[in-house]
Amino acid sequence: MSYMNVTLTAKLKLTLTPDEHAAVRAVSLAYRDALNHAAQVAFNLGKTSNANTLHKACYYDLRQQYGLPSQLAASAIRSVGATYKTLWTKGKANAAKRKHNPKVKRYKGLDTPPHFVSRTVTYQEGKDYGFKPEQRVSIQTSMGASWCPMRATRSIWI
Repeated sequence: MSYMNVTLTAKLKLTLTPDEHAAVRAVSLAYRDALNHAAQVAFNLGKTSNANTLHKACYYDLRQQYGLPSQLAASAIRSVGATYKTLWTKGKANAAKRKHNPKVKRYKGLDTPPHFVSRTVTYQEGKDYGFKPEQRVSIQTSMGASWCPMRATRSIWI
């Protein structure tokens, strides 16, 4: 007998008090700033995509300067490493194309550090957020965990 894995993606609406809203907004802005800081550090280290190297170079800075919880600081570092890995892959593919066709424009994605604009935070279930009884979710902010009511707005089966 074979089994099939099914992934359910749910979009949840959190009901936040003004203080909780401010805390979530603050952590999203701090996370974005931490991503940009880590991207600059990676650029200065030779455009490294190695998460361990980045972790050693900027983990404590992200915790201290931006007030991020440990898991969010580590998540920001992994995200920047993945971004640089993508940029390196695109750069290598472009170099191979240019070898065969000199008219192909040079890839400029690694000329400057990537700049993160979105206020999206990468949370990990069980570490940064968790589902609680009575349709509540515990979400990590810079001021600690916040327990918020939630409701599903839509779900997608994949």
